[in-house]
Amino acid sequence: MLALSLVMATSCMNDFDEPTFEQPPFGNNEIGEATHTIAQLKSQYATIISGNSVQEVTDDIIIEGVVVANDETGNVYKQFIINDETGAIIIGVNDVGLYAMVPIGQRVRINCKGLHIGGYGKMAQIGGLYNGKVGRMNKSVYPKHVRLVGAPDLNQAEMQPQVINESFFTNENKNNLAKFVRLENVTITEANGTELWAPEEKKNSSNVVERNIKMGNTKIVLRMSTYADFANEPIPSGSLNINGVMTRYNDYWQFVISSTNDIEQVN
Repeated sequence: MLALSLVMATSCMNDFDEPTFEQPPFGNNEIGEATHTIAQLKSQYATIISGNSVQEVTDDIIIEGVVVANDETGNVYKQFIINDETGAIIIGVNDVGLYAMVPIGQRVRINCKGLHIGGYGKMAQIGGLYNGKVGRMNKSVYPKHVRLVGAPDLNQAEMQPQVINESFFTNENKNNLAKFVRLENVTITEANGTELWAPEEKKNSSNVVERNIKMGNTKIVLRMSTYADFANEPIPSGSLNINGVMTRYNDYWQFVISSTNDIEQVN
């Protein structure tokens, strides 16, 4: 009887279905198909964004894009950035470790209704309301507005950076940021073989050290966080190819890298 009981118990245990993981363990799987491209969303709120204002999204707007930058190395803080075939936007979340659920290459849908959209230094951002400006959405709100679509895939079209040159730096393209791009044959002005990316003694009040990329006659501010995993590594010198996100702060061009893996030494 004991043996029979054990067999029956084992049989019952084997009757449980194995998890299929068809539904992601994070986010809101009720979010439907995208209704707007990122460009359409930004166009609808263009005056709000360019005026560094903020407004709650009250329309039923869903966008979809691929994560091209996140907080995994610490150089991006409490936000991730998505691109689609039409544009790019920053998603602000008042939480850390976002990369665990939205790794680079992950396609996501964002239900914008109930969130806030605005301009921070004229950069479009979706998040929450903070002191009358666009800030980060609360971490308890965040999972209700995000849906993961499929598995992370670094071979998606959005993960192929747009190669840019000096002709990119126009007023028109200032509205097409935070775009995943590739800079080729550029140099970092401060690189001398020993200078570090972001030492504590050189940080500003935002815990950022600003470096400068030189592309022909154009100078681009390279923002480096003192919290980045590679903050105390030497800046590579010589000619470089760099993948990263082109952003702005009002009328200044700014560039952010996710990892030193995005840097290729040319010579």
